[in-house]
Amino acid sequence: MSDYVTVTFEPAGAKAKVPAGTNLYEAAQQAGVKISGSCGGQGTCGKCQVHVTGGMVSEPALQEVELLGAPLIERGTRLACQTQLLGNAVVRLPSAQGAVVRKALPAESVRSVPLAPNVRRYDLKIPAARLDDQRSDFQRLAEAITEQPANLTATVQCLRSLATALRAEDQDVAITAVGSQVVDVRPALERAPCLGVAVDIGTSTLAVYLVDLETGEHLVTAAGQNPQTQFGADVISRIQYANSHPDGLTVLRDDVLTAINQLIRQAVEEAGAALADVYEATIVGNTCMHHIFLGLEPRYLAESPYVPVTTEAVSTSADRLGLQMNPRGNVFCLPCIAGFVGADTVGVIVASELTRRDRPTLAVDIGTNGEIALWSGERLLTTSCAAGPAFEGAQIHHGMRAAPGAIDEVFVNGDDLAVHTIDDQPARGICGSGLFDATAVLLELGLIDTKGHMVDGGSCGTLSDTVAGRVAGEANERRVVLADAEQSANNPIVLTQRDVREIQLAKSAIRASTEMLLEIVGLKPDDLDEVLIAGAFGNFINPASALRMGLLPEVPEGRIVGIGNAAGAGAILTLVSRHERDYARQVAETAEHIELFRSSDFQDRFAEYMIFP
Repeated sequence: MSDYVTVTFEPAGAKAKVPAGTNLYEAAQQAGVKISGSCGGQGTCGKCQVHVTGGMVSEPALQEVELLGAPLIERGTRLACQTQLLGNAVVRLPSAQGAVVRKALPAESVRSVPLAPNVRRYDLKIPAARLDDQRSDFQRLAEAITEQPANLTATVQCLRSLATALRAEDQDVAITAVGSQVVDVRPALERAPCLGVAVDIGTSTLAVYLVDLETGEHLVTAAGQNPQTQFGADVISRIQYANSHPDGLTVLRDDVLTAINQLIRQAVEEAGAALADVYEATIVGNTCMHHIFLGLEPRYLAESPYVPVTTEAVSTSADRLGLQMNPRGNVFCLPCIAGFVGADTVGVIVASELTRRDRPTLAVDIGTNGEIALWSGERLLTTSCAAGPAFEGAQIHHGMRAAPGAIDEVFVNGDDLAVHTIDDQPARGICGSGLFDATAVLLELGLIDTKGHMVDGGSCGTLSDTVAGRVAGEANERRVVLADAEQSANNPIVLTQRDVREIQLAKSAIRASTEMLLEIVGLKPDDLDEVLIAGAFGNFINPASALRMGLLPEVPEGRIVGIGNAAGAGAILTLVSRHERDYARQVAETAEHIELFRSSDFQDRFAEYMIFP
């Protein structure tokens, strides 16, 4: 066996020369090829499937046999993280599928606020210089601005072009100020758009919202996968990667920054504008994503007492962060609340005006890290829970993100089960909203009992033969076929007994956390005016399914309201209004963060809510 081997990744033709014994997952990273994976290379999620078409690789590992099965392995399918290169090899990657922009924000989903951005555009005629008026060019410009910000200054770059710009068109100029600093002065005929971007850095997905700062209009949304998912589906995996590799934090930051810059370029090009027209960015994300984006040490977020480097809002210039926009523009990162309650939760609270409501309201952001905020009418309590990535498709046998072919609805149709897939494509897997429905439907049919056991279809006397025939396997290997081979793009799509356990763990963590917050402020579920469901699929889940599986407190179905990507909406609001930015700071300062998971009471509640109602 030679010291180095070469692997070629098709269809792109990317190659990597690596030491023999390197696994395909690591080799792909060196080749600049992204392979999906949510377990950080531990061989437990089964997402990093590739097809070895030729060459020398290691024998299948036990994890591969268990997750893939002999038929797939015989056809060349392998798990990249478990397959070592023993010689030169050729590997074919699965065909890429475009992500559905479930982080898109309809115009009506972002509440209307008076326009008061930090970036202001002034179209003015500046008095010409005269012998009897010895004011400098900048003094004349500053005094022409009737609503002049306090302590107005200008960048050196702006001052260098100021004299020429003022005299180009008889003193008619377009002036752009970021905060109290003039960053751009140009002749009126060269006037360009004045834009901003709101950026939502999710653990799994990224979204960029391009906004016209002169009108407040949301112009374009660009969204994609967070490339850090190749290092693990959850924030703990990312932190472990940063800790265990000398350049781990740099790699994580470079990956997400490159992806965000690509989305900004995409949005700007679609709007027919230029990167230099983007003068401000507002950023939301959980505390780990916030720290990685800023290049802050994330290590201690995962070590007791889980203290972040900072929870305060951060403002800095775009060029210092490497964000591709006007280099003199400003980047504003919303404040965080605690180690696992981040700027995304602050964004949700701002978007929903949670603390401005008269009645108690609960907001739940369902994601890999469940973040919960409760407004009692007087107090704002927040907490987080390790819901795990199940609701985002990870750790689920056929789980996937919301993309074409994902099962997003499951229902009873006559004497059989039926599914709906995104874009009506052949079924490729099941996403979060589909998991909710599948669990609720199988509970209602008796195919899942209260302890979460899948039962034999033949033991449910009320089932039709068609539905009973969808159940296969025994004990921990039992599964229910949701979409058969004719409905799917490849193999039948199933929900397994192990999937149900993952769902139980996730829903129990969220439910136990919400119930304990209610107890702390002396409220009962019926006291809640509304339960707001935030997150990328907040508008897509069926409230009846969420209640049936016991995910949420027992409130009337009509009180459950999906508010979609409220974190992104909060980022937009703080982009177009300095007053909403102040509100975000106030929210972070007044929130009472409650650590629950170390409490014995929480452990008891967690066990209690593992049971399905």
